[in-house]
Amino acid sequence: MLSRAQIPASQPPPLTETKSILPMEFNKWVRHYVHYDTLTKSFQQQTTNARKMKDAYEEKIIEALDQTKMKNAIIQIAGGTVKLVEDKHPAPLTFIHLESMLHDYFKAKGARFPDETDSIIRYIKENRKQVTNSQLKRESVVPPPPPPPLTDTI
Repeated sequence: MLSRAQIPASQPPPLTETKSILPMEFNKWVRHYVHYDTLTKSFQQQTTNARKMKDAYEEKIIEALDQTKMKNAIIQIAGGTVKLVEDKHPAPLTFIHLESMLHDYFKAKGARFPDETDSIIRYIKENRKQVTNSQLKRESVVPPPPPPPLTDTI
């Protein structure tokens, strides 16, 4: 077991062996959870915005390289290079795609083999493993809008 001195400052202290939770300690845990939840959401938003900007600049650079017919250019930057590369990866395996491939498979097999696509897809959906995790979900309460001002128009 790690002593308190060996636990990095970025991690919360471990639970004590006793079963009772002190209210002040519990309140502190909740405050820290909310703080880090807010911080995480802020970082996610910043990351999303940074990705959008990076993608926009990437699109402009690729378009410029296409127009100037310099697809093989190697651009020198501080600390390295930037070059255009082709990234190939398989498409996501969705049930729609899987169903289409199975129909094609049975069609290629010929009339001797009946198309069992529907029963195969149903079997896969019914027998998928499910993993259940417990986690906290933070919900924000939005205050109701203020009532409209009273007017003296009669």
